[in-house]
Amino acid sequence: MALSMFERAKRSLAQAVLVATAFGCAATTLPTRANAQETQVYRGAPRLPDFQGADRRFGTYRTRISNEMRTGPNFAWRYAVVEIGCGTSCRFVFVGDVSTGRVYDFPYGGEEFYMLNLRYNVKENYVTARWISDGVCMEDFLEWDGARFTSANKRVVGPRTICEAL
Repeated sequence: MALSMFERAKRSLAQAVLVATAFGCAATTLPTRANAQETQVYRGAPRLPDFQGADRRFGTYRTRISNEMRTGPNFAWRYAVVEIGCGTSCRFVFVGDVSTGRVYDFPYGGEEFYMLNLRYNVKENYVTARWISDGVCMEDFLEWDGARFTSANKRVVGPRTICEAL
């Protein structure tokens, strides 16, 4: 049976704690459903960004952003995470509010976040991000408040092979 995103995040956290212990790093807890305002997943018609107005700076990526937002929310009840490739093991990310059409920047992306891998769920308000930096696997738990992401625990997970195994 397939594990839910929440169960996979808990399993990943347990693995990270083992690795962190082995590397002498302190472990903290993953944001939980208790941190989040649980609401209903947005089921209305998707509103697309105003690429001529408020979301003009995202206009270069309008096709990718619009197509992803048309599929409906995939994160935090009403948002669509839009991942766009920028070369080998490179991607950058935007977050679009499917109910209003507003687009937000994601704090990580581009070549400096090599092999960026994101885990998120439509019924959770956090993203687990992993990437390779200076030969080590980095991880951060980012909590979304509806306007911006806050880092809950950016840390070294271990050698780069941990990120490469994902």
